[in-house]
Amino acid sequence: MPKNLQSSETHKNIPLIIPFQSKPISTTPVPTHDHIAHLILEQKTATQALQTFRWASDLPNFAHSQSTYRALIHKLCTFHRFDTVHQVLDEMPGSIGSPQDEDMFITLVRGLGRAKMIRNVIKVVDLVSKFDETPSLKIYNSILDVLVKEDIDLASKFYREKMMESGVEGDDYTFGILIKGLCLTNRIDEGFKHLAAMKSRGLIPNNVIYNTLLHALCKNGKVGRPRSLMNEMREPNEVTFNILISAYCREGNVVQALVLLEKSIGNGCVSDVITVTKVIGILCNGGRVTEAVEVLERVKSSGGSVDVVAYNTLIKGFCKKRKAKIAVGYLKEMERKGSLPNVETYNVLTSGFCESRMLDSAMDMFQEMKTAGISGNFVTFDTWSMVCVLEEERMMGLRFWN
Repeated sequence: MPKNLQSSETHKNIPLIIPFQSKPISTTPVPTHDHIAHLILEQKTATQALQTFRWASDLPNFAHSQSTYRALIHKLCTFHRFDTVHQVLDEMPGSIGSPQDEDMFITLVRGLGRAKMIRNVIKVVDLVSKFDETPSLKIYNSILDVLVKEDIDLASKFYREKMMESGVEGDDYTFGILIKGLCLTNRIDEGFKHLAAMKSRGLIPNNVIYNTLLHALCKNGKVGRPRSLMNEMREPNEVTFNILISAYCREGNVVQALVLLEKSIGNGCVSDVITVTKVIGILCNGGRVTEAVEVLERVKSSGGSVDVVAYNTLIKGFCKKRKAKIAVGYLKEMERKGSLPNVETYNVLTSGFCESRMLDSAMDMFQEMKTAGISGNFVTFDTWSMVCVLEEERMMGLRFWN
């Protein structure tokens, strides 16, 4: 008996597999297809999934549908029972009176992909044709997506020989899959050829395609070309700006990073906290902490989020400038804003006070960290050792003068 069936009490005497029989008229509520599909997916083995499916077949007034067959095929694929999948596909049209829909074959494609049976994935095209159906573009794209993750050359060959030669014209999703695969293998120029092919066919590349190319170029240190590519985009999004700003930060080009950050805010695409932290970091490393504060405030006023890492980066910048007292103000601010300080926050501040020979304040930071229930780490121990050494030196100096 399948578990968790709401009407299990009513059907508790029905065996899992029973001979075919005519279904008696019953007033018992008929389970929905979603209910049975969910029940099949809950089973722990392929055998249990099959038993549940056959059991449901004999419930009064219940007939299977595409969704219940799809659930069974998904479960069989999970346990690599692909021979049984073919048997189920063979019986399905006669059972429900309609051919398999495209999602049925896509489920099989993904199952074969997870099993790394790549050659069998390609054969799904022939399997669809066996049932006198024409593979849809969605099926072709699902196969292409699996192939790209395993072998970009095999994917390209499939596109040429199985799609193009069969007169199947890809859509923006098709080209996006190919471009992603080519960029992941650093074959960026081939990716741009597909971009040109898209445009020549009148297809409009979406942001995902542009961002994939932008990321690949920036990863390879080619920051100039992405900027011109961004100008082709109708509406660059947050991801676009994050990619380019991060690339400029890696190059140390703070001017362009700031220009794009301001442009992103102006376009209503506030960069994510990771990107903002990179900008704050590059400014602080250059001693430009005042500008770093301005960036922080600009992002917050535009609705962007700032976390403990961003605050720690700013605090570290002030401490490097021997302005630990100002840095403490940002510790208090982050607490007010709901970003709780962590061990790094206190380590940076303690070290900053030590470097400024403000040992009492350094000790206060240790005490505050302890009160907050934050456990120290190796850096804390190292910093505390420095405090002790400096305090001993101070006491020796006082004893000398006394």
